[in-house]
Amino acid sequence: MSNRQRPLNRQLLLLGTVPAILMFLVLLIFFTSVRLEDVRRDLFRSTQVVADNLAPAVEYAVVSGNHKALQQILERTLRRSDVSWIRVRDVGGTVVGLETGKGVFPDSGDFFVFDADILQQPLEMDSDSDSELDWFGPGFSNSSGAMRIGSVSVAVSGSRLTAQRQEIIFTSFAVAVSVLIVTLLIINQIAHRISRPIQKLSGNVKKLMEGRYEPPDRSSHAAREIQDLERNLSALTYHLEHLRSSREKTLEASEQARERAESASRAKSEFLAMMSHELRTPLNGVLGMLELVAEDPMTPRQKDYMQTARRATEDLLTVISDILDYSRVERGTLVLEHRSFNLRQLIENCVATHRHECESKGLELDLRFIGNWPDQPNVRGDSGRFRQILAGLLENAIKFTEQGHVSVRSEWLVMEGNSIYLSCEVRDSGSGIPSEHLTGIFNSFEQVDSSASRRYGGTGMGLALVQRLIELMGGHIRVDSSLGSGSAFYFELPFECAGAAELDSAAARPTGKPSEPAALSETASEPLRPNQDAPLALVVEDNEVNQRVACALLRRFGFETISAENGEVAVKLVTESKHTYDIVLMDCQMPVMDGYEAARCIRAWESAQDRDPLPIIALTADALPGTDRACHTAGMNDYLAKPVRKDKLRNVINRWIRLPETGADLS
Repeated sequence: MSNRQRPLNRQLLLLGTVPAILMFLVLLIFFTSVRLEDVRRDLFRSTQVVADNLAPAVEYAVVSGNHKALQQILERTLRRSDVSWIRVRDVGGTVVGLETGKGVFPDSGDFFVFDADILQQPLEMDSDSDSELDWFGPGFSNSSGAMRIGSVSVAVSGSRLTAQRQEIIFTSFAVAVSVLIVTLLIINQIAHRISRPIQKLSGNVKKLMEGRYEPPDRSSHAAREIQDLERNLSALTYHLEHLRSSREKTLEASEQARERAESASRAKSEFLAMMSHELRTPLNGVLGMLELVAEDPMTPRQKDYMQTARRATEDLLTVISDILDYSRVERGTLVLEHRSFNLRQLIENCVATHRHECESKGLELDLRFIGNWPDQPNVRGDSGRFRQILAGLLENAIKFTEQGHVSVRSEWLVMEGNSIYLSCEVRDSGSGIPSEHLTGIFNSFEQVDSSASRRYGGTGMGLALVQRLIELMGGHIRVDSSLGSGSAFYFELPFECAGAAELDSAAARPTGKPSEPAALSETASEPLRPNQDAPLALVVEDNEVNQRVACALLRRFGFETISAENGEVAVKLVTESKHTYDIVLMDCQMPVMDGYEAARCIRAWESAQDRDPLPIIALTADALPGTDRACHTAGMNDYLAKPVRKDKLRNVINRWIRLPETGADLS
C-alpha cells in the first residue's frame, strides 16, 4: 500500500460520495423492487378484470350458440386490451371461441392465464308456472342458484411484464445516476470551498518555511475557524519578519564583534611575537654574557652572585615560555611531536634536576616505579611536553612544601594492542589546598592566595598549562588535597610502545640535510682574517650585545667571525666577499632588510652563480608556531630560538659542518 497521503479535497469528496452512493443504492433497490411489484400486481389485476368483465358479456352468445357475436366480442376485447389471447369454453370444456394476437400461439410461450366463470342467473317465474320448463337440470346449478355455463381464459405474455420491468429499471437507474451526478457536483463544490482556504493556508506556511514572510492570502468566503487561522498566521508572519530583522541585526553585530575579536586575536598574536622577540633578545645577551663571565676565574662570592643572576634570568625566560605555550594551546596551534624516547630515563632525569632544589630546602625527594616496567620502556610521544608537565608539578610541589617530602610514583599500565598508560602521582607534604579552592585550581592566572601579602609568588599559570598539555596529549589530571595535609596530583597519559632499534634511529636522525661548505666568493671590502686556517662564520645581528655573545661563542668553538648589523650588509658580504664563509648565523628581525629577505637574496645569488648552498642558521627570539617553517621557506637550513645556549649552538652547527677539534671538544 502506498504511504502517500490523499489530498484534503479528495478526502472530502470521498467522505461525501461514499454515503451518497450507499444511500442511492439502497433507495434505488428499494423503490425499484416496489415499482416492479406494483407493475406485476397491476398487470395481473387488469388482466383478471378483463376476464371478469368479459364473462358476463359472452353469456348470451355462449347460451345461444351465436359464434359470430362471440367472435366479435373477443376481437374487440383483444384489440382494446394488452392481453395476448382469449379463449372461451362451454360447460363441457369445449372451446367455443378463441381469439389470439398476431403471431401468438396459446399453447407455446410464457403466458400468465387468468380464468373467469360464465354464469347464468336463474329467471324469476310465477308460482303457477310449470317447473318442467326449466332448461337446466339441478346438476348444473351452483350453490347460489346461478348456473355455470362455461369459462373465459385471458392470457397475458410474460415478455410484456419483462419489458415493463426493464423500462422501470432503466428509468430508475437513469434518474439515480442523474441525481448522483448532481449530488457529487454539489459535494465537490462544498469540498472545494472547504479545502481551498486550507490549501491557501498550506501555501502561506510553505512561504514561511522558505523564509518569505509575505502577507498571507486571505479567503473571502471561508469558515470562521479558517479566518481565525488566517489572522493568526498573519500575526505569526509579522512576528517572524520582526525576528528575522532582529536576527539580521544581531548577526551583523556578531559579525562585527567576530571581526573585532579576530583583529584583537591577531593583534594579541603579533603582540606576543613582538614581546617574545623584544624580551628574549636582551635575555639572550644577558645569559650569553653570564655564561662567558662564568668561565673566567671568580671568587666564591662572585660565583654566588653570578649563579643568582643566571637563575633569575632563567626564571624570567621560563615565565615568557609558559605564556607563549599557553597562548599556543588556547589558539590550538600547539603541535605535538611524535618521537621515540625512553620513558623511565626521562622521568629519572627530570626528577634528578629538581633534587638539588629539594636538598637546599631540606626536603626528601622520592621516586618509585610501580608495576611491571620493561627493561627498555621506549614509547612514542612528545618527550619535551611530558617533561614540561612533570617539571611543572614538581616545581609546584617544591614551591608549596616547607618541610617533609615530595614523592613521585609512576606506574606502567599495559593496554590492548601496542598502547600503554602511564599513571603518575606527584605528592607533597606541603600546606595543602582548601576544599573551596579545588574546583578552580586549574584556572588560568588564579592562585589560592591572590592578595598583595601572599606568601608565595608566581603567575598562577603553571597548573593551568599542565592541565591543558595533559588534555592535549589525550590524558586527564585530578587533585586530592586538604588544608594542612599536603596535595596529591594524579595524571594519566597514553603512549604508543616503540622498539629499542627505533629509539636509536630516532636519536641519531638529523633534522635536515647538511650541505657542503660554501665555495669561494668574490672579493669585497671587509675585515681581514687574522687566522686564515680557521673556519669563517658570518654573524648577522642588529643587537650589539647579542652580536658580541654569538661571536664570542663561535670563537670558543674555533671560528673566526665577521659581523653584520642587517641583512643588506650581510648580502653584500656574501656576494662581494673575498673570503669563503663556512656558516652564517642570521637574525630574522632586523632593520633595513630582515633575515628572511636576506636569505632569499643569498639563495637567488647562489642559484644564478651555480654555487653550492651556504649553511644559514636562523637565530630569532620568535618562539611562536610557524617561525621554523617560515625560516625553511626563506631558504634557511636550520632554526635556533633565543636565548642561544652554547651546547645547543654546538649541536646545530655540527649538523652542517665539522667543528674544529678545539671547538668540538670544548665543554
